[in-house]
Amino acid sequence: MLLRVAWAPCMLLLALALGCAADGTREAVTPSPHPPTASPATATPTTTASPAPQAVDIRASRLAIPSLRIDAEVQPSLVVPDTSLPTPGCPTPPSGSTTFTVPAQGIATPVEKIDGLENKAWIFGHSRWQGEPGVFFRLQDVNMGDEIFVDGVDRRTGERITGRRFVVSGLYLTDIEAGGRLVTAANPAEVPAKPVVILQTSVREDGANKQWILDQQKVMAKSRNMIEGDINDPCKYLLLFVFAQAS
Repeated sequence: MLLRVAWAPCMLLLALALGCAADGTREAVTPSPHPPTASPATATPTTTASPAPQAVDIRASRLAIPSLRIDAEVQPSLVVPDTSLPTPGCPTPPSGSTTFTVPAQGIATPVEKIDGLENKAWIFGHSRWQGEPGVFFRLQDVNMGDEIFVDGVDRRTGERITGRRFVVSGLYLTDIEAGGRLVTAANPAEVPAKPVVILQTSVREDGANKQWILDQQKVMAKSRNMIEGDINDPCKYLLLFVFAQAS
């Protein structure tokens, strides 16, 4: 099974064909006011700038979510040409699109560093595959404050990472476009200060009469809806993102 990815300036658009039906078809920044000018008789205090946090480029190899009883190997995912057919009645993806390989069973992360995902570990997987629940079907049951543990390696230094603890800080319901804006940093100011793990799975495939793969009431109740427009638009592929911050 493949994961469609299209590139646009400053944004990674994630088109995840991760759900698969039973038949197997597939925030604003306000400027700070200027400080008052000090009089000549007043000594201007000096401040020492805090060092910038060091980013960690984690390539995950194992993921554990105790509350969901998930303890799974994270498989390597490669970029390949996207050969999937367009969804009938929906816009055709741009030519030359690429996608990531996704295991039929299990979860995966890109082998190589992805621009816009600095200080983030992105792990994705099926919610359902050929009628059977995937590892990430259980993501709909995760809650704010749940613990996540990750093993892996820092892509830049080769340093091993074992049992790095993260805490769930947000759940988001998106379509492909909103997902791209949510996940990727358009500039260095948007790179998180602490490492973040991002888990992703499908909620509903695009296409006419597609049903929700995950429990709609449950997902809507606990996640922030980032979708612009009609959530019932059959051309919208719906995704669930779980963000967890290093503790």
